[in-house]
Amino acid sequence: MTIVDELETEILDRDEAGHWKREAWHSLPEVRHPERLAPYARAFLGSQSLTIMDTRERRIVGGGVTPGEISRAYVRTIMEGARGMLSRKVPWRREALALTDRRPAYYFAEPMPGPFALVDVSACYATLYSRLTLDVVYRPDTNPPMLGIGRGNFPRREEWLVAKAPRNALWGNLLRPYVREWRYGVAREDAIPNKLFAPDLTGVVLDAAHAIAQTARARFGAMSWAVDGGAFRPEEGRAFIAWLSDTFALTATIRAEGPGWLWGPTSYSIGGVTTKDVARGAARPWGPSDNLRPMTERTVAWLGSIFAERAS
Repeated sequence: MTIVDELETEILDRDEAGHWKREAWHSLPEVRHPERLAPYARAFLGSQSLTIMDTRERRIVGGGVTPGEISRAYVRTIMEGARGMLSRKVPWRREALALTDRRPAYYFAEPMPGPFALVDVSACYATLYSRLTLDVVYRPDTNPPMLGIGRGNFPRREEWLVAKAPRNALWGNLLRPYVREWRYGVAREDAIPNKLFAPDLTGVVLDAAHAIAQTARARFGAMSWAVDGGAFRPEEGRAFIAWLSDTFALTATIRAEGPGWLWGPTSYSIGGVTTKDVARGAARPWGPSDNLRPMTERTVAWLGSIFAERAS
């Protein structure tokens, strides 16, 4: 039994014990028509699920257990394993809010022809966050910068990393300071503090992602980067993959290679891979863009050593 199987069983057992009703729906009209939530005092609406607190009812597109439920159950496992240190919420201090200005890494030089190698970092964010702890403390602006490992270790990491939808759902949960709640059909964005909000953890992961992207551009000539992968000339792409393995102990693969054209960081035709806008003939050339956080080589090496040392 995988960890996801075990978590799904735990979730269903908890709902049964709490007398929750679970229903499989083909679609949720409330996604397009939130006024349908007007009769309910408390409801939570996602793209694939609706939870109505008033009636203890869950409506789920396609049925089953949602990735968000699995991710929250996984965090409960982490908290229980921390021997009571994380019994209520992820701990963080006010100064950690300075880390919430981090955004995913994007870079684009200019439209150009190939040949290219399209490189993807495998499960980038999840691999990085699962190597640390839920309650990590990160202070990059102290001298020297500081990272403190806590007690909330991520269990059975290899199993978790292959569960793409739950691992990505957890990343989204870690980023949000509040949970949106619908009250009588009106969305309250700041209604409930998110107990899973972890600004230290997301801050160090996003800084590591920017360090990787910056090195891809400066040292290996990446012509574009979008979140966790980019376009290189083929030989430079292979050299970058080797550097990433040596420095961060991360795995990257060449998703596509060959002739093509680069219109933007998320708009291209490379080898056998073509983005939807290009396939429709609707591609529009991007202008140069760069949101990469500047970092010294020493900072890149420090971040790389943190994650490489905790790879095993």
